[in-house]
Parts: sequence; structure tokens; C-alpha cells
Amino acid sequence: MKKLQHHLMLIIGFFLTTVLTDCLCYKPEVRPKTLPNASLGNPYFAKIQVFGGHANRHYFYYDIQPEKSGLELSPRGLGTKRVSYNNIEVKGTPKVAGTITIELSGSTYGTNTCPGKRYNKVYTIKVEE
Repeated sequence: MKKLQHHLMLIIGFFLTTVLTDCLCYKPEVRPKTLPNASLGNPYFAKIQVFGGHANRHYFYYDIQPEKSGLELSPRGLGTKRVSYNNIEVKGTPKVAGTITIELSGSTYGTNTCPGKRYNKVYTIKVEE
């Protein structure tokens, strides 16, 4: 009977460890869902935040199309000791009318109980004349 109790306790412990560990491993979420539209020739500013882990600077990637759109993307505090890849700023003055696409991807750092997780987000900004 003691052997059965011991095995049952091991199974319950394993189950609880698995459930609790998985519950603490959040999938990163990039917010907001959409970025505001812009006006041609007028200054633009928007914030993007990554929630659910500490964003890893080594896996941070972005692409803005068209290339010479006038908008730039940078982590908050770039050029200082306190750069945050969880807090990203989109700024500049749009130079093209139409649609600007921002593709953003990266990964969070892993921990003792959770591996790093990937995130991807595509934003479209409509630039009106």
C-alpha cells in the first residue's frame, strides 16, 4: 500500500509541476493590435510593447517597407545603458502615401523553467495625403 501511495504521490507531483510550469510560461504578446494611420508629411509616433517575457536583443528583427518611407523603428533608450526591446517606438515623418508595412519578430529569454518564446507581428499603417 505504501508503494502505491508513493507512486501516486510521484504522479501527482509530476502532474502539478507540469501544469504549474506551463502556466508560468507565457506566450509573448505584441501590443497594440494595430497602429494608427498617418498623414503624409506630418510627424508620426507610436509605441509597441512586447509582454510575456524579457525580449532578447540578439533575436530582435524588423523590416519596414517601403524602405524610404520616412518611418524608423527603435527600442526605447537606444544609445543608453537602459535599452528596452520590450518597448519599441515607431517615429518619423511619412514620405510616401499609401501603405507602410512593419514586420516585427523576436524572442524572449528563457528561464530555469521556461524556454524562450518567439513572437511575430505585422503592422500596416495607411498614409493619407
